[in-house]
Amino acid sequence: MTEGYLRVGAIVPEIKLGNPLFNASKIIEEIKEAYDYGVEVVATSELITTGCSCGDLFYQDLLIEKSNEAIFKICEETKEIDIMIILGAPIRVENKLYNSALILYKGRIIGLVPKKNLSDNEKRWFACGSELYEKEIDVLGNNITFDRNVFEAANHKGAFFDVELSVKELSYLNPDNHTVYASFNITSDYDVVSKTTKVKREALKLSKDNGIAYIYIMPGLNESTTDFVYSGYSLIIDDGTILREGQKFSFESTLIHADIKLNEEFNDYVIEREEVVDKKAQKELNKHPFVPKTKEDINIRCKEILEFQTAALARRIKQLGHGKVVIGLSGGSDSTLALIVADKAIKKLGLDSKNIITITMPGFGTSERTYQNALKLAQKYNTTLREIDIKKACAEHFKDIGLPKDDRSVAFENAQARERTQILMDVGNMESAFLLGTGDMSELALGWCTYNGDHMSMYAVNSNIPKTMIKHIIRCEAEETNNEVLLDIIDTPVSPELLPLDEKGDMVQKTESSIGPYELHDYFLYHFLKYHSTPEHILEVATKAFEGDYSKEEIEKWLNVFLRRFITQQFKRNCSTDGPKVGVIGLSPRGDLVLPSDLDSTIWKV
Repeated sequence: MTEGYLRVGAIVPEIKLGNPLFNASKIIEEIKEAYDYGVEVVATSELITTGCSCGDLFYQDLLIEKSNEAIFKICEETKEIDIMIILGAPIRVENKLYNSALILYKGRIIGLVPKKNLSDNEKRWFACGSELYEKEIDVLGNNITFDRNVFEAANHKGAFFDVELSVKELSYLNPDNHTVYASFNITSDYDVVSKTTKVKREALKLSKDNGIAYIYIMPGLNESTTDFVYSGYSLIIDDGTILREGQKFSFESTLIHADIKLNEEFNDYVIEREEVVDKKAQKELNKHPFVPKTKEDINIRCKEILEFQTAALARRIKQLGHGKVVIGLSGGSDSTLALIVADKAIKKLGLDSKNIITITMPGFGTSERTYQNALKLAQKYNTTLREIDIKKACAEHFKDIGLPKDDRSVAFENAQARERTQILMDVGNMESAFLLGTGDMSELALGWCTYNGDHMSMYAVNSNIPKTMIKHIIRCEAEETNNEVLLDIIDTPVSPELLPLDEKGDMVQKTESSIGPYELHDYFLYHFLKYHSTPEHILEVATKAFEGDYSKEEIEKWLNVFLRRFITQQFKRNCSTDGPKVGVIGLSPRGDLVLPSDLDSTIWKV
């Protein structure tokens, strides 16, 4: 390399969660490949030796011991090559565990940057890095005085780089008054739609304003997809120009590298902040806050959501190893989206579409329209189709429990949902497949699902997608594949189809007639969770947003339904199935929505 450039790199290695020695072998492979390309400073994401999504396993001494072994192995295997390594790892110092970035060079640990800005979850396992400032500490046999996060490139005198861990709002700090040419932001951040667009925008501005290079690295797809999706996105920017972007959603290791300029021109260390825009005020009158405004942006968002769902499902299929999924295909929009995602995930893994086992289960309320659409859909996607009529089994069950023949209560409805779930689970066991849930976020918010029926599955791929977005995703897929069946499905009224048809064979049960329009409920949900708005404020802004569509009295009626159901149905969400978060709103009890199951709903009304 010439004196005027520094070659930097970012690696996202293939890992096995909780297997540090395997991870070390893959990290070493990528470091050596980076060295072959002439990279002089290379970085990983946070906690790469273990995986960042190990949860309470970070309490286990065994995991930390194996992580230490992995670090020693990486040091040993790289001591003969001239490359500086920024390695994310959990490090125990003075009997406390720190989420740290180790700086390695020729087999030695020459620096450590402990994470200071911890999330609430991280505080469960890690101590705050600020405790180690200006202390002389022992890090795996290396004496280090931690008083900085700025380091000098080994072969470039005066060329400094800084290291930050998961800085949520991208920033630039220069505590040592060195001329810093590159800032490495290694993260443990999961990805959501539009997040990488925001990262690029912020990093471009930071890089341009400060005349520095910016290197950003997310954990990869082999992390857990219990609630989130880790995309493995990586980025190198220099002087306001994107030099390299890494591939997202890859199971295999990825490496990017680029040359950054070393020159004496350097701006003051102050970033001019753009004037803050009140985005809340802009969005309050948007009737569909989950949906972008233009057709072009809707299509981009739809494809991005499908990409997240596909990656998450493919990761779960890969983890379980059987390569088969079971889906209850109703001919409605939710199960249709689940099938679309399953098809893409199976193809991503290079498997046969016959590995998707679709089961249509006609019941007392199944209409000819939805039944035929389910059959057409299974044929279109070339799945393994089975038909199992549930009417006889349910009739026997009603007799067993003494339910009168003319009873049309919730017991009549829920028994059918549970019968279907039992069939799907049992067929999954027979076929060494796992049951893919189809329920969406809007239903989960309202508790509009049968406890231990359609409420339960083995992976809920739609659980963070609102109703108002699902039809757009299906329409986007229909236009791209020229599939008319999909268009008919999104024009079909939403219904659980659990009550018998009328004399003409038409469905009598329409969900939105019972609980209210989903476009209103999605609006209420967004404002209640995103802005923590009071019921009175939601009513006020919703009345303005939906002027001409609904009266204030109608909005008030359905808002009270939303509030009552949202508060009282937390017991269903508290035992909900794993499912990927793809947007800013999530309902998972494991990280997004922490509520007790026994809240009183009295005050939650207008």
